Amino acid sequence: MNVYITYGTADFLKTIAEKNSSENMLLMQGQENAILVHETEGPTVFQAPHQYESIDQAGEIRNPGFAVLNNIAVTPEGRPLFENRFKNRAGKVENEPGFEAIRVLRPIESDTYVILTLWETEKAFNDWQQSASYSEAHKKRNTSAGIDTTSMFSRPSYVTTYFAVE
Repeated sequence: MNVYITYGTADFLKTIAEKNSSENMLLMQGQENAILVHETEGPTVFQAPHQYESIDQAGEIRNPGFAVLNNIAVTPEGRPLFENRFKNRAGKVENEPGFEAIRVLRPIESDTYVILTLWETEKAFNDWQQSASYSEAHKKRNTSAGIDTTSMFSRPSYVTTYFAVE
């Protein structure tokens, strides 16, 4: 599955989504910009997209209330270990109240993977972060068994959040 993301103003991206209403697209607004996510087996209609291949997924991209994009820059040498970690994840997030979907996205032309999670509400996401399931999924973080202690990352990761555009 291909996933394309483009950035811009909500008004501009809304016109693209409306012109391509038969496509599986999701429009979200952030603090500084908006994103339009296009999930398809084929090419995108975007002129300058960030292109990804979905290497793990659960749920459907619909119209959630809240999206979280964890952007993680990975070295070429670190890619196999990073991908293996996500392909073998526990999958506990899928059972959380308010969870809608997850996509683990491999970049096609950059080094930055995106872990996209979709939630009914921001509160549902925050509740998950405080849950036992979250603790279990991240129990190896900052330990010798955790991947975050290796040199597979080319720079610090960062998180962006978005809300549904009506």
